Amino acid sequence: MKIKNLIMLLLLTTTLISPAHAEDYQYDYFSGDDPEREKYVPFSDYIPKVRKHYFTVPHYLEDYYLLYGMPQHYNENSLRKNIGMLKTALDSKFRHPINALCRIESENEYYKYRNIMFMHLNLLIMRNYMKIAVRYDKRTIRFYDAEYAEDLEKSLAIAEELYSEALPYWREAQRYARRASEIKITLDMGTIESTRFSIITGELNYERIINGHIAKTVRKRQQLAEMAAAAN
Repeated sequence: MKIKNLIMLLLLTTTLISPAHAEDYQYDYFSGDDPEREKYVPFSDYIPKVRKHYFTVPHYLEDYYLLYGMPQHYNENSLRKNIGMLKTALDSKFRHPINALCRIESENEYYKYRNIMFMHLNLLIMRNYMKIAVRYDKRTIRFYDAEYAEDLEKSLAIAEELYSEALPYWREAQRYARRASEIKITLDMGTIESTRFSIITGELNYERIINGHIAKTVRKRQQLAEMAAAAN
């Protein structure tokens, strides 16, 4: 009976001290902002920051880019998270060429790769801003909208501001597309290379699209102001 109880105790201990719990380290104890907390931190929790591998903690531009995701049902919070992740990517270093997202065999290819990635990230940021803007942009103003003119005007002003925030990222994408096109080599980057070509040829022109959206929001705000004035 004693042996049986001992076996049960060992099994229970093994279950409680599982690898999932054992590896659940905290990485917040290096700031020195709370001496009282540090006094009681077990030695096993002092894991050097250099142990953070980029596969689990992003370090490089490609790491942040690979965290980008667009679920089927997204909301504004998802879009803003993506924008934040992509902006961080733009401020991060690239991986070593052997760990790039496509095969790199020369300095020219690596130059084009970096520029085409900057182009792509700027395009994604621009599109995410536009996706948020559309959520505030009422497509058509109806006669019965006069009752909600003030709220709609505020919503359209937010949409206009978001469209304006998207525009500089389109211009940056154009700039990097031109720089990438200086190298007459085609990288194995799938549709990203096709997008670069569409930008260079003028087939893709988001400046015209964005300015069109801004002009429409201005007209709709004027329409709402006239409706509100007529109602008074």
